[in-house]
Amino acid sequence: MRSPRNDDEDPTDTDATSSGTRRRVLRALGGLGVAGVLAGGGWLRRTQYLHGDRDRTSLGGQQQTQPRVTGPNAQRVPSNRYQTELDAFSARRNHTGLQASIRFGDGTGWHGVAGHADHDRQRPLGAAHHLYIGSVTKLFTATLVLRHVQRDVLSLSDPIDNWIDLDEADGITVRMLLNHTSGIPNYTENPWFIARYFGRPTKHWAPTELVNIIRRDDLRFQPGMRHEYSNSNYILLGVILERATETAYCDLIRQLIRDELGYDDTYYLGYPATVPIANAYDESIFKIGRRNLTGFRTSLETGAYAAGGILSTAPDVAGVVNDLFNGRILDEATLDAMRTFVDAPDEDVTTQEEYGLGLRHLRIDGKDLYGHTGTIPGYSVIAMHHDDPEYTIAVLSNVSTIDQAGIYGALQRITLEEYY
Repeated sequence: MRSPRNDDEDPTDTDATSSGTRRRVLRALGGLGVAGVLAGGGWLRRTQYLHGDRDRTSLGGQQQTQPRVTGPNAQRVPSNRYQTELDAFSARRNHTGLQASIRFGDGTGWHGVAGHADHDRQRPLGAAHHLYIGSVTKLFTATLVLRHVQRDVLSLSDPIDNWIDLDEADGITVRMLLNHTSGIPNYTENPWFIARYFGRPTKHWAPTELVNIIRRDDLRFQPGMRHEYSNSNYILLGVILERATETAYCDLIRQLIRDELGYDDTYYLGYPATVPIANAYDESIFKIGRRNLTGFRTSLETGAYAAGGILSTAPDVAGVVNDLFNGRILDEATLDAMRTFVDAPDEDVTTQEEYGLGLRHLRIDGKDLYGHTGTIPGYSVIAMHHDDPEYTIAVLSNVSTIDQAGIYGALQRITLEEYY
């Protein structure tokens, strides 16, 4: 059953992510009792005290808010129609901040923004603002793993106990982590973790601490038996990458995304003090109205790590996804392996058909799409690629849940009606 809506939520939102996120968090907290403590006066006062210190929405000066079109066929792009759709979607959700980027197969691109980076001051979201991409991070992590499979540093059949000592790791392989068939429970449903994730907003989580939380729970099923999405799998992949390469995860992201591919606005930690970041807002987990979660940045990003902690922009995300499917990152055989799918129905992503190696296969308006979605407290993202005709669409927002399929579908319809 879907949770009741706030008055400012879009009544046409058909995405299950909002109710699913709230359901998982409340289950982890042990019901409304613990949630009530976190949502009470002390928690809110702590949030209000911290978020001002961490507000980075004004950095970078005057932000560009007008749509931008690039590439060889810029004159064909229906820029006004894209922007009108983005503005309308933002307005229906009380001016939620949105960044969108569309890459076409011929190298043309459209980039637009709508809504607010700071809802309290009604400061517009601009093209230079960064947002967290949640579980789209998993696509980046999987890409790093597969790059090192290409280089024979890792193998998909490697047992994970080559790098990590887990009591129940016997029989679990790197492939099983990538496609969520390991049976390892989701650490973000662990009450001990969730209470501290929200209750200690300035905590810097070390990857080893997250692994220790994962160790506490028994497997949910025999490894390889079925698919069940678990953030724990990608925490473990991040640790495996670090140990196999003797390189920190933040540096692996920098080396591939910024140094090699040239996308300069993507980070896991280590971002400059001058980087503007859109504030984070939630209105769906605890149902206490729109609340600023910006003060929780340190806990949220380090607690998500290689499963959800990357900071980026819509043009960077669309660019990386586009490059991935155009063979700029992985060779053909490795990309084919990435696109080897298992059945993966998901009550929280109702458009999902299958799951590959860090790759969701969604079907929106009858179109088969490949990429990932992401939800982290304060931000929601969708980034998907269509093969023929070729387009990649990424939409980032600064509220925990949006109708990801709805906004993607709207931009996709415009693309098919007016560009192709």
